Amino acid sequence: MLLANLLNPKTILHLDGEYSKEEVYRLLLGRICQKQELPECGEELLTKIIKRDQESSTAYPTGIAIPHIRVEGFQDTIIGMAFLKQPVAYNGSMINWIALVISNISSTSLYLNLVASLLKISKDAALVQSLINMEDGSAVVQHFKKLEIQIKKEVTIADIMISDPVSITRNAKLSELIDILNNRRISFVPVVDEENNYLGVVNVLSLLKVGVPDYLMMLDNLSFLRSYEPLEKLLQEQTEISVGEIMKNGVSFLKPDTSIPEAVFEMIHKKMRFFCVVDEAGKLVGVVTAMDILRKVIKA
Repeated sequence: MLLANLLNPKTILHLDGEYSKEEVYRLLLGRICQKQELPECGEELLTKIIKRDQESSTAYPTGIAIPHIRVEGFQDTIIGMAFLKQPVAYNGSMINWIALVISNISSTSLYLNLVASLLKISKDAALVQSLINMEDGSAVVQHFKKLEIQIKKEVTIADIMISDPVSITRNAKLSELIDILNNRRISFVPVVDEENNYLGVVNVLSLLKVGVPDYLMMLDNLSFLRSYEPLEKLLQEQTEISVGEIMKNGVSFLKPDTSIPEAVFEMIHKKMRFFCVVDEAGKLVGVVTAMDILRKVIKA
């Protein structure tokens, strides 16, 4: 299916001015409701879209946001697009292209495939800028027709993973690792060499274990301890111990073209909540977590 076949020039906006994302949603809904009869529309539907957006961010690092709402009793899929000359802030990301998708309850597969195609387009900064600079929606549709952009038939890990994840080298000290884990609010960090080749993983439990002597690990419980004394080694030596001393080497990883079901199987089978994503050359290209699948696939 061609992307252009799902677009209506009348529901594509070019906005030159400062707008909040809610204002953009309202403008897009206004256009959509003029061209398509929906079981519900107006402020009621806008409230649902905003609520859905609050549950899980629909913004991506490439500058696109893809809010989505499924409407019961609606048997079609509509896409409204807004190209913004002045980007709008989305949870720390600056967005210059909003694609609002309204679909039926059973269209999860089409939605995910649509997201994958839009994300691929959004990575081409020159193409996106040309779309922003076009005169109207007709020009956008005609351009997409010329490009013959197909909606992907399947979604892979590359479509939902966190691209360009934070990483650390084996020579880094634990103090640097602590800062990354704390500031980024994450529980693991991929370990790479100077050329971004994937080496393994270091996680928060491996870090905390530094502060627990081996003899204590042999006990059934540590309820008798009431001080931070066992953690003193970690506190005192965080600037001396390197990541390479506590990292896990050769941790399993996924390839970018891994399917979503295969990723879920690997997570369950290997009891892992996250995987690093590594390309054919052995380079780290992303990370994917169980929560990414929940939010971007199941919740979608």
